[in-house]
Amino acid sequence: MSKTKKKLDRPELEKVARVFSAFSDATRLAILQELREGACTVGELVEAVGSSQGNVSKQLHLLFEAGLLHRDKRGNQVFYSICDDMVYSMCQAACDKLNRDTRASMELSFDI
Repeated sequence: MSKTKKKLDRPELEKVARVFSAFSDATRLAILQELREGACTVGELVEAVGSSQGNVSKQLHLLFEAGLLHRDKRGNQVFYSICDDMVYSMCQAACDKLNRDTRASMELSFDI
């Protein structure tokens, strides 16, 4: 007997969409990649990803609102870190798909 899974309602789907949306920007992905090494300040991330402070701050806010980052205030600095390693599973799944696509497009076919 198979169990039927409950379909998500619209508000639940909106939450899922926000998480997926967080992965839809190259700067946000660069930030996540940098944070894999550990917590960073905005200034450290600006230098690492080569973007303006305003843009990095905006992207950090979106990642935080999506529930992917922690903020830790230490004195007058705020450190950002990944709050769930699922971030890396999601990124790896996307990379695996791209790798499969690349391998498939490189296959040679000899038809006579």
